[in-house]
Amino acid sequence: MNPYVEIFLAMAGFGVFHSLTARPAVKSAVRARSGIGNLGYMAVRTLISSALLVLSLVVLFRYTSATPQLFRPVSGLPAILPTLFAIWIGGAALGQVARSNRLPQVFGLRETPIVFFYSGAYRLCRHPMYSGWLIASWGILLSKPYLLTVVFNLLMTAYIVYESRREEKQMIALFGDKYREYRKAIPFILPYPFPRKPPA
Repeated sequence: MNPYVEIFLAMAGFGVFHSLTARPAVKSAVRARSGIGNLGYMAVRTLISSALLVLSLVVLFRYTSATPQLFRPVSGLPAILPTLFAIWIGGAALGQVARSNRLPQVFGLRETPIVFFYSGAYRLCRHPMYSGWLIASWGILLSKPYLLTVVFNLLMTAYIVYESRREEKQMIALFGDKYREYRKAIPFILPYPFPRKPPA
């Protein structure tokens, strides 16, 4: 099969499954039919989502060299700088969430109201965990400078932007003008243009 078709199918499988299973109506229907609790549902969802994402990476690393090379691969410290930045910003956000004892809510393991963070890592951009994911993903291009890597990253970027927009609609529904003001002050996914002071 064509590597571009394979990477599209792998990413589409991940994106469709992960997005659909996050919807409350789908979650309720599956739980009602299967009789499993929220924790069991989230565990199965996370396992399948992770497997589909790993599958897309397997396809990427298996077929990259079969597609045109765009430039010479970068090695050493410059090649890992994007990953280090991704770990820093994503880790800062996760640490902030963990310190507030909200990890179960953020990952959907508890059915409690969504929390609104607007300090720490969330002053750099509105979605620092997605930011880390995106930066690490595009960072792969430095060591795997092939056309398939670009296609993979365009699909990943489209999915992350879609998910971020969907989450922001939920946040506006929950927090109204306060979140709208936060959106005006803080960059979307990447910490550029530089943030202004968010609302108190």
